[in-house]
Amino acid sequence: MKYIEKSVDDDVAYLVPISDLHIGDKSFSKNGRRKLNGYINWVKERDNAFVFLGGDIFNVAGRQTLTSPFDSSSDEYELAIDLFEPIKDKIIGAIEGNHEFRMIDEFGYSPTSLLCKHFNIVYARWSAIIRFKVGKRKDSDNRYRQNYFVYYHHLAGGGRRTGSKINKLEDLREIVEGMDVYIGGHTHQLSAHPKEIFYPSIQGKRFERRRIWFVNSGSYYDWGDNYSEQKMYSPPKLGSPRIRFDGKKHDVHISL
Repeated sequence: MKYIEKSVDDDVAYLVPISDLHIGDKSFSKNGRRKLNGYINWVKERDNAFVFLGGDIFNVAGRQTLTSPFDSSSDEYELAIDLFEPIKDKIIGAIEGNHEFRMIDEFGYSPTSLLCKHFNIVYARWSAIIRFKVGKRKDSDNRYRQNYFVYYHHLAGGGRRTGSKINKLEDLREIVEGMDVYIGGHTHQLSAHPKEIFYPSIQGKRFERRRIWFVNSGSYYDWGDNYSEQKMYSPPKLGSPRIRFDGKKHDVHISL
């Protein structure tokens, strides 16, 4: 687990978590690439927008995996560099997914780690806590009006039903408490679920109410003629969530 801080002077900051591209697989098709390029261009045009790579960027197919190496491209690493080069300075960091773990488990080699070194970004390995400091105070050089905490993990396991995927996300709260947003990949679902909780205030004998978000970071893996059809998974909506952090008041807004 790595702790990462990102300061944004503007009154608004955006995070676009990108995961489950499966670059190299034939199902990372024109639709997925077109969708991804749309997000990359959107981030590139905004100084206050950033990306975190949430695993399964690469496909890493083998003879014993659900996807065959004969249906995969051999230039997935080079393609990843080409895709993210336009926003290399906007990528906060990256974590591993279960597909990259195949290479780590078999050969002790991580394409994610090499990608991070190439772009000079944080390699967080399995999970990351990201602190966003948003809305710089005019009377201070290093104070910000709002602080937000995000925990990102690729997740493991899961099921076909929506409820099981949400349950996996909520399990992240058993690892790290106090986050504003919990993000997971792996399920290929694009969704956001709020949860209201109470916590005791340190100022007076009362309780405060706050909202937690559980976010599935989506995918760019087309459905059909692959294991998703074979295993009876429902077709996903391609893309990523856009998470908006307000710098004037403590408020998280998520667009899907």
